[in-house]
Amino acid sequence: MLVGVFVASLFVPVAYFTLSPGKVWPTEDLISVDGTKAYDDGGDVGFTTVSLKRATAFEALLGWMDPSVDVVDEDLILGGQSEQQNREANQEMMMTSQQVATAVALEQLGYDVLSGSGATVEDVSKGLPADGQIGKGDTIVAVDGQDVELWEDVVRLISAHQPGDTIKLKVEAKDGSTREVTTELASRCDPTYLQDIADEESKAKGEKVDPPECTDEARQSPIFGVAGVTRDLQLDFPVDVTIDAGDVGGPSAGLAFTLGVLDVLTPGDLTGGVKVATTGTMALDGTVGAVGGVAQKTVAARRSGVEVFIVPTDEADEARPHAGDMKIVPVDDLDQALAELDALGGNALALGTPGTPGAS
Repeated sequence: MLVGVFVASLFVPVAYFTLSPGKVWPTEDLISVDGTKAYDDGGDVGFTTVSLKRATAFEALLGWMDPSVDVVDEDLILGGQSEQQNREANQEMMMTSQQVATAVALEQLGYDVLSGSGATVEDVSKGLPADGQIGKGDTIVAVDGQDVELWEDVVRLISAHQPGDTIKLKVEAKDGSTREVTTELASRCDPTYLQDIADEESKAKGEKVDPPECTDEARQSPIFGVAGVTRDLQLDFPVDVTIDAGDVGGPSAGLAFTLGVLDVLTPGDLTGGVKVATTGTMALDGTVGAVGGVAQKTVAARRSGVEVFIVPTDEADEARPHAGDMKIVPVDDLDQALAELDALGGNALALGTPGTPGAS
C-alpha cells in the first residue's frame, strides 16, 4: 500500500502549480526589423522566465522544501480558467507587451507613434476627488485647457500639480455632450487611496495586507482618483519590428523588449559589455510594472552568470535574498533603466538615431 501511495504521488497531479527558476534569453536574437538598418554591436539585455508546471504530490512536497521554488494554489494561477485558456491569455499578453515595447522604444527615438482622441475613464475610486465628479465611460479631452490625446497625457498633466491644487477638466459624456469639472487634488497619503492599495495587494496575495505607510514622496504626489485608457488608440509604426519569443507567454519581458528594440535600432553597445538581465512590464508611458516569480527569475539570472539584474522597484526586496553577488538594480520607468545602463559604461543616454528619416 505504501509503495502504491508513493508511486501515485509521483504521477497524480494535485491542485497546485510549482514556480521554479527558468532561463535567461538573449533578447536581441529574437528581434528583427524591416525598413531601417539593424545593429549588432555586442552586448545584450536578457529577459528572464519562470518554469510553471502543474505539480504532482511529490513535486509539491519537494517544492515546499526548496527556497527557490514556490508552490501556488491553482486558483491563483488559473483564476477560474482552464489551463488552455490560461496559456492563450498569456500568449495574448505577450503579443501586447511586444507591441507596447516597440511603441515605447520608437517614441523614445523620436518617432510619433501613438495617437488617440482622449482618455476614457474605466474606474473611479470612492472617496477621492473624482468621486461624484466623473463617471465610468466619460472621456477626458482637456486638462487645464490643454488638449488630451492619450491617457498618459492626463497622468502627466495631473502629476505636474501638487496636492491641494485645483484642476479643470473638460469631459465628454457617452452621448457626446461636454461639461467642465473643477476639483481639488488629494495626496497619495489619502487614507482612502492607501486602503485601496492594501485591498488590491490583499486580493493578489490571498491574505490581509495592511495599508502602506505614508512617505514624504507620496505626501507630495497628487491624485485625482480615476483609471482609464486612451480612446481610439492607434499605433503607427514607421518601421516593422518583429519579436519572436516562441512559446514564452505573459507581459513580464516588456522592459527587456523595449531595451532590446532600442539597441537593435541604434549603433553602439547599450550595456557597456556587462552581462545584464531584466524583468518588468512596460506601459505606454514608459512605466515599469511589477511581475510575478521575481525570486525564481533572480535565481535563473544568477545561475546564468548575469552581473546586473534590473527589476521593478517594488520587487527589489524580494529579489535581493536570492541574488548572491549579482547586483540588483530597482527602476520605476524606462528613463531610470537607461540611466542605470549608461552608468555601467554603455551608450544608453546617447543612443543615436535609426538609419531612416523621421527620427530626431
